[in-house]
Amino acid sequence: MGQEPQILILTADYGEGHHQVSKVLQQRLIRNGYSQVAVVDLFREAYPVLNKIIRFLYRQSPHAASLGIPYYGWTYHLTNQLPMKGKIATWMNSLGGERLKKIILQYQPEVIIYTFPFGSLPSSEALSAISPRTAVVITDFDVHRRWLFAKPDHYFVPASDVKEAMVRQGVPESRITVTGIPVRESFYDAAMIGSGSVKEADEHVILLMANVCGTLQSLSRLIGKLLLLSGVRIQVICGRQEGWRRRLAESWADDARVDVFGFTDQLHVLMSSACCVITKAGGVTLSETIQAGVPIFILNPFLGQEKENALYLQRKGAAVVAFTIHDLVLQIQAMISSEPIKQSMMNGLLAARQKTSADHIVRHLFPEASPLRRGGI
Repeated sequence: MGQEPQILILTADYGEGHHQVSKVLQQRLIRNGYSQVAVVDLFREAYPVLNKIIRFLYRQSPHAASLGIPYYGWTYHLTNQLPMKGKIATWMNSLGGERLKKIILQYQPEVIIYTFPFGSLPSSEALSAISPRTAVVITDFDVHRRWLFAKPDHYFVPASDVKEAMVRQGVPESRITVTGIPVRESFYDAAMIGSGSVKEADEHVILLMANVCGTLQSLSRLIGKLLLLSGVRIQVICGRQEGWRRRLAESWADDARVDVFGFTDQLHVLMSSACCVITKAGGVTLSETIQAGVPIFILNPFLGQEKENALYLQRKGAAVVAFTIHDLVLQIQAMISSEPIKQSMMNGLLAARQKTSADHIVRHLFPEASPLRRGGI
């Protein structure tokens, strides 16, 4: 293999998806023999205080959207309309540039991988003799213009539709490869666990991600409506919202049909026994559920990439989107009671699956990569 290259993965922690993809790629590169792989949160490094403020606003955006103030969606669509060479776009394109130059000079990378839509690299003059190869891994099914600012050597995208949209925007087809979104290996295993498990014929486990609702009150209302369905069990995943977990556990302590979980690294196991998942429409979350082979229901996705992701997968038959709790419950009831509807959703999931996302990216960047020790993602 010769001298091992230094690989730099640039990400941002707005939601866990971008960071999750970065860790998957890092682990996969290491398994292929490349140990010098650094993951850097560029905005946290460049603007620590501002980064905390933006993260707080991002986390609060679902609650604001539920109150009729979808400021994140407004920002998403406004910035998507900016002229690529306008003053605002040029300013946005420069954010973190000075810190990035220092990071590149520090790591001396041969390859830089973006998993978040940053601006372009510093000029070649600023980097002196360093001329790293660059790649962007797009983590949504909708391409916001910010993804195009980097002008990398290569793009890795979730689906052929995304590639076609980028070609229409002027990106050369030769610089785009369809790989899917890299997800944790355990979610590929979940499909096999589910196909080999024995499930109670009269019990339908609904896996509910708590963050689909902007408020605890609306989440409790959703749980109550789902429990009106015959033969269901509700498993609620609260993630890192420990306050919600405690309050929900207290509220539903007397109902054996409701299980409440906090953060868990066994989500893939829970998916393997579920008849469906109710989830937000982040690109990585959706990709994990697709690979696990579990019917997807999305409740009222808020404006921005989540709504675009949701509508894209609905058009492909891989997800059902409902904009009210009433409609969501009706759609789930229809799926539970109709084998043809369930089979149609499973067919959509199978069509959307990409089996070798991270491996495909590694092989493209490093054709000499060593064979994997086991079947890959």
